[in-house]
Amino acid sequence: MKLDDFDFKSLFIEIEGHKIHYLDEGRGEILLMLHGNPTWCYLYRNFVRQLSRDYRCIVPDFLGFGLSDKPVTADYSLQAQLKRFSLFVEKMSLTDITLISHDIGGIIGLSWAAGHKQLVKRLVVLNTRASVPAVWGLNKYIPPWSYLVLWPLRLPWLGELMVQGFNLMQNVVMPLAFVNGKAFGAQARRGIKYPYRFWRERKAQLITVRQIPILKTDPVYQLLLKTGQALNGWQVPTQIIWGLKDPSSPPALIDDIERLLPNHQPTLRLPEAGHFLTEEQPDAVLTKIYQFIKTS
Repeated sequence: MKLDDFDFKSLFIEIEGHKIHYLDEGRGEILLMLHGNPTWCYLYRNFVRQLSRDYRCIVPDFLGFGLSDKPVTADYSLQAQLKRFSLFVEKMSLTDITLISHDIGGIIGLSWAAGHKQLVKRLVVLNTRASVPAVWGLNKYIPPWSYLVLWPLRLPWLGELMVQGFNLMQNVVMPLAFVNGKAFGAQARRGIKYPYRFWRERKAQLITVRQIPILKTDPVYQLLLKTGQALNGWQVPTQIIWGLKDPSSPPALIDDIERLLPNHQPTLRLPEAGHFLTEEQPDAVLTKIYQFIKTS
């Protein structure tokens, strides 16, 4: 099977004994782009095609995702993915990074950035999380309704059957996260599903969705707490771009990120975009990224 809209050269690097797939296109300032669940570097295909004319675009696939190795016994915790990503940046000798991140790529990327501020030149934040209410001294934590709907996937066998067997994430969850269903047409669906054709290839998707923080004791809640505390007040130039009709990343999160990162440009709010804003309104997102890089 060949993807007509994904004609980039695939590169691989060994991290902790596993092959990690990545794209490295163009020259100039480094734009490092991180995908979420259940996507892969294909999510940024249109961005790489355009931005690589002026910048060096690097887009890795996390272990278990995309064209990276997918060992069924690997540790797919976000903390383990964070460690691998840190090793990836180190092995690639990347500095002065403009970090563009979405979904869990934002949780991993912003957590990494909080501990490696000297390597980061700019942040572009796309529908993700960077903290929890406790960062502001608040005790109230109410997960979005979509988190609660996905909670049963933590149950043994049910999660395996739905995510690894039925391919729930791409067949059901992704379409529901779009405002404009036409933006997730047949070609895009084929592209997103391409590396996930078999049961064993969707293990990381399952483990990742099971980490959605429902309780304060969940490890990812604690990771976000630590990240928010470390990011708070950082003066790194930041651009937030947000699809406002996202069931998993409600607009209220924008205020949290703006408070954390006070040196931010006016947030681009997209009223008719959902979670996958890069698919629904790519031109608006690209235009804002270009503008941000050139003026910061």
